[in-house]
Amino acid sequence: MKGDFTRNTFDPKKHFSRVLMQQGRVTLDADHNEQTAILLHYMRTLARDLLGPYAVPVGEEEAFKLTTVSASGVVNDIKIGNGHCYVDGILVENEMDCTYLKQPDFTPPDDDALKLALGTNSTSDPFWLYLDVWERHITSLDDNGIRETALGGPDTCTRAQVMWQVKTWVSKTEVSSTLIGSASADALVKLQDTKKKLEQQLKKASAQKLDKLAKEIEALDAQLAKYNESLTQPVDPPTTCEGIEGFLELLNWYEDKKPKLAARVDPGHKADDACVTSPDSKYRGAENQLYRVEIHRASKDGAPTFKWSRDNGSIATRWLGTTGHDIKVASTRGFAAGNWVELSDDTLELQGEPGVLVKLVKVEGDVLSVDLSVTLPDVSEYPRNPKVRRWDQIQTEDVVLVEGAVLIKEKSETSPPKPIWIDLEDGVQVQFTSDAGSEYRSGDYWLIPARVATGDIEWPIYEVSGETKQQAMPPHGIKHHYAPLGLVGWNVDGVFLYPDCRCTFAPHCGLQENM
Repeated sequence: MKGDFTRNTFDPKKHFSRVLMQQGRVTLDADHNEQTAILLHYMRTLARDLLGPYAVPVGEEEAFKLTTVSASGVVNDIKIGNGHCYVDGILVENEMDCTYLKQPDFTPPDDDALKLALGTNSTSDPFWLYLDVWERHITSLDDNGIRETALGGPDTCTRAQVMWQVKTWVSKTEVSSTLIGSASADALVKLQDTKKKLEQQLKKASAQKLDKLAKEIEALDAQLAKYNESLTQPVDPPTTCEGIEGFLELLNWYEDKKPKLAARVDPGHKADDACVTSPDSKYRGAENQLYRVEIHRASKDGAPTFKWSRDNGSIATRWLGTTGHDIKVASTRGFAAGNWVELSDDTLELQGEPGVLVKLVKVEGDVLSVDLSVTLPDVSEYPRNPKVRRWDQIQTEDVVLVEGAVLIKEKSETSPPKPIWIDLEDGVQVQFTSDAGSEYRSGDYWLIPARVATGDIEWPIYEVSGETKQQAMPPHGIKHHYAPLGLVGWNVDGVFLYPDCRCTFAPHCGLQENM
């Protein structure tokens, strides 16, 4: 969450039950935020343990229920019923009926499975409709009602908002494997991974090992052939929610299959000469900072990139208009020539897409100016809460920027390849790692507190053979939660079919039982 926070201190593994204030002590935002996080963790864990991973209460039968919307006997949309449900213990509320194609906070892309199927009322393979739930950070830029006008509208606390979107699972391979009980997606990745490694070994193998490696690859090919054969079997239109548990596992597997990041303070070059003192490993910043490293361009859109901020991305302002090469904003506080800024709005954020990065050459009055060679988009192209956000990356001899963001490089091109540490500033460095099948996704982020008093950053470490290493961590956010709603298909007559895959629960007791 892009707020002006000191740090995020909540760690469920510490099993803290509450925060206790003491008299005469300094009060920090982190303490209050941790108390909220502790209580929220408890309540959501309790709700999930009692209700399961997803559930609709009795009396809310229409909540997120899917029904067809037809015109002239042709299905042209899917209605999403109003009401509330629980996903991983999170209360999810839909205030009014809406349709799949006209959701309040999501517009399905052009290649969406249901969108394409609605055009013809036919689909060769069933697919899932599911609920995607997460928390979004809301500031006064997003909701001006947060400000207290009686006090002159100061910027005070921010909010976390539960968001939901109904989406389709579009991968034929993964959906079909769930329906017919084939190997899991995880097993498929492992098979493909093993084959690649064996093929690499085959190129360098001695004559004695060639035959053995060839037979192992042949056996793997047979396994993969069986898997692919099962995926091409015809699948009848769905009548039950068979495979729903496997599908939910698949969604969670996809959520967990994310790249990781390690952070450190540059250890400097280790001198071999005993008479030469090696430079200290020390954070050199003059102020405490909460660094935010956020994925900008996702893997699906090309070579992944990231952007970073020393202030957790909290320096932002309202975008009021564009004239030529000038961006008119509500406030220029915190912006300076040389900054990269991101032009974005709620629409892009809710679609999981990054904004446009441009570099400032001048800041004057309420105007941010860019280079004359840059063509700025018009603010009308960003209809929902347009905003300008500052990022702090800079291009150096070792740091390559692509369209304003830092290119992610995991390993060097040397032989053997070595992990690459990428410089941010003042000695802070980051390193990315990913496994086969994992994807960099726009918006995922990591937080790195840097402290002047210790000359270090706060980051998990571990020891191997007496050597201290930095722990590679999954993103601190965005954390998504999922609930299957229905399995969609059409029969041979073009009739829309799907089983309702929602789970319902009744109260433990009621008024009638006590009368």
